[in-house]
Amino acid sequence: MPAMPGRCEARIASHRPAGQSAFSSPPPWSPRRRAGRESDEPRVAAPVRRSPDMSHRPAALGSLLGVLLAGGLGASCGGPARVSLAPPVAAAARSTPDAGLAAPTPASALADLRFDTGAVDRRVDPCSDFYDFACGGWRSAHPIPPDRTQMDRYAELAELNLAREHDIVEAAARAAATASPAEQRVGAYYAACMDEASIDARGSTPLRALLARIDAIQGVADATDVVAELHAHDVPALFELSSGTDLRDSNVMIAAIDRGLLGLGTRDEYLHEDAAAVALRERYRQHLIRVFDLLGGGASSGADADRVLAFETALARSMLSAVEERDAEARYHPMTLAALGRRYTTFRWDRYATARGLAGSQRVNVTVPAWLQAVDTSLSSGDLAGLRAYLRLQTVKISSAMLSRPIELEFFDFYQRQRRGAREVAPRWKRCLRLVDRALGDDVGRLFVARYFTAESRQRALRMTDALVDAFRTSLRTTGWLGPAAREAALAKLASVRILIGYPDRWRSYEGLRVERDDAFGNLWRARAMASDRDLARLARPTDRDAFYALAQSVDGFGQKQLNNAGFTAGLLQPPVFDPRMDDAVNFGAIGAVIGHELTHQFDDEGRKYDAHGNLRDWWEPTDVASFRRRAQCFVDEYSSFHADDGTPINGALTLGENIADNGGLRLAWSAARLPEGGAAIDGFTPAQRFFLSWAQIRCQNVTPEVAHRRALSDEHAPGRWRVNGVVSNMSEFARAFSCGAGSPMVRPHVCRVW
Repeated sequence: MPAMPGRCEARIASHRPAGQSAFSSPPPWSPRRRAGRESDEPRVAAPVRRSPDMSHRPAALGSLLGVLLAGGLGASCGGPARVSLAPPVAAAARSTPDAGLAAPTPASALADLRFDTGAVDRRVDPCSDFYDFACGGWRSAHPIPPDRTQMDRYAELAELNLAREHDIVEAAARAAATASPAEQRVGAYYAACMDEASIDARGSTPLRALLARIDAIQGVADATDVVAELHAHDVPALFELSSGTDLRDSNVMIAAIDRGLLGLGTRDEYLHEDAAAVALRERYRQHLIRVFDLLGGGASSGADADRVLAFETALARSMLSAVEERDAEARYHPMTLAALGRRYTTFRWDRYATARGLAGSQRVNVTVPAWLQAVDTSLSSGDLAGLRAYLRLQTVKISSAMLSRPIELEFFDFYQRQRRGAREVAPRWKRCLRLVDRALGDDVGRLFVARYFTAESRQRALRMTDALVDAFRTSLRTTGWLGPAAREAALAKLASVRILIGYPDRWRSYEGLRVERDDAFGNLWRARAMASDRDLARLARPTDRDAFYALAQSVDGFGQKQLNNAGFTAGLLQPPVFDPRMDDAVNFGAIGAVIGHELTHQFDDEGRKYDAHGNLRDWWEPTDVASFRRRAQCFVDEYSSFHADDGTPINGALTLGENIADNGGLRLAWSAARLPEGGAAIDGFTPAQRFFLSWAQIRCQNVTPEVAHRRALSDEHAPGRWRVNGVVSNMSEFARAFSCGAGSPMVRPHVCRVW
């Protein structure tokens, strides 16, 4: 499903419930994956708690602010960034009126997106650098817009879908009282969000009572009550509590406790003493001072900034590395809430459980025990001033989009301009649409599907998935390195995979949510509370294996290992990713490879550990595991030899799962397409050449240097160049299609292959 937490291939908006997305980063312990794009790619908007595996990932400011401030490009919680030495945005610039209040270009007037042979740079030899050959023309014609930190084909589609949403939501905002309840909710939420004058006039007043309760904290009991209140509004301060499927029994829902919000993304950014890390921390400190100044901190702002930095640094020491976070077994530590209270004795877990409506017998999975120990140690130190400053910051951060413009722009300046290279804030209408999606995503999704996703498109996509499953079945039956017992188990797992296309069979209801045209902050706060309540309510029910954990209008694909499924949104199943007007070569090279990618994830280095029911257990013979690891190591070595455009080396161990899925997915798509040898050329390219061009073109991208550097250090996806070249250089079918001889850069002497 598209906007879920888990890893993501195609990612468009997210907090990662277990995505996506969407659009924030998914919790590392979660088995769910998204299909088709890199971790910080723009997304239409992720629902606040969507996946059965988890919700948004709580590191750094993260995707929420990124989605709201930078056209959907999350302020990722990824690796260290090169620190810009440009001065912060001047106060005058930060408070200028929103230039984006005018209506956007209507969806009907936007460019017709489709497979484009004009994107090809024919000056480049495809056997030397296929990515530059396939994408050179497109990259030259599509510079990064000022409100984005990346531009790619998915972003083009996201912009089109956003314009479509705008048409839908604007109509709802103008609708009379006779409109449907869904249209009334959507219209009221959007209208309130667009009323910047009223939002500015209120400033931080809507948070005054909550900030006063934070300032009144005098002990751990008070702190526990405030944290419980914040969590009830989906603000994961200190730690995050969410629901997910039990790794050992996927029929059972279990609570999960993961690490909480931090302002920087990685342990190294807090602890390293190199010049870049030291400069980043100073920039973060200056950002904190400005935030506290905007809250009226005055002379105490500097001291509060120092307190936050010290408090977060103490927690950051317990963080796992990006590679460690991929190990689901290492992040599985189930216990009851009562046992949790006996192990971590400072925080008042009994009091917290009562406030959240949980029994002491409730089972919870503590994903990072060292994190909770660090929380306990910080609380027992008596540093209440640091705790209060930290909680004030997180409360304002999560609410900034509905507070005064200077507050909102301050967060944009640090997280998007300085850290990610964005030049401008996205227009207000875009930010408000993403907020509507977060609050009322399925209301909008139903309207989107009715207009923009036909039954014929859904059926053709289903036929393609059937062909891909058949191709995978044939591959498993003929895989020589897999033993008989493991082969039969793998075939049984493949037979049980659920494919979800377009939208949910059951839309979620927002009945009872109060939405007022004159209460933007209240709408946000009440919607977050409903999302949190909905998430915890799942603990009382069996796992819903038919749930669609994404927004239909988002540009997203996903797979959840614990549910053994793969899903693709209506927003993704649009040109140029899926185009009913195009030949099979183009569609199998694009959406076919994305579907194959998600199927392969169920058998990658993580997915292979889950059985047909989605339970984490060892169903392989030792000889099978040894064979798999040898083949997987080939990918680790291959991708570790690549570098991002700035020279930062790619971590082949971190990107292993995605690389196995990319390579396996394209091979499955090739097998399923059954393209004729040779075949009549269209626009100068044979069917086989169009297949590989289509694969490459959905990876065409331009990324800011800041984002490229950070992703190389922390993203589980390789850069677009290597997602193209790293795959095709392993396929003899590509070499034949473009007549590439042995020794060509795009022909590897030692081919890597798992599936």
